[in-house]
Amino acid sequence: MSYDFRKYADFPKRVDLEAEEFEKQKERESRQAALIFALLIAAFAALGIVLLASSGPRVEPTEISDCSSVQPGRARLACYDELSRHSKTQPFKGAPPPEFDGQK
Repeated sequence: MSYDFRKYADFPKRVDLEAEEFEKQKERESRQAALIFALLIAAFAALGIVLLASSGPRVEPTEISDCSSVQPGRARLACYDELSRHSKTQPFKGAPPPEFDGQK
């Protein structure tokens, strides 16, 4: 039985090439994972910015005309309730005093 050394003489070179290919594939996968992670962070940051921008201070109604432009019925009633809650006008003469924290 003869052993052909020439047939297996390039074995170390093939092992090195396979190791390099494996390292390249591993680096490619880690770069892809880093890119996906960076894109997710950017998406969450953009979502946070949008949420912060849209959650600006609520403008309370100051006049009845502010409430008349509100379309849905319940929202319009809520606007009128909010307006009456912050109203600075005095009740008409002879009206019962307003209640504060359940006390007269």
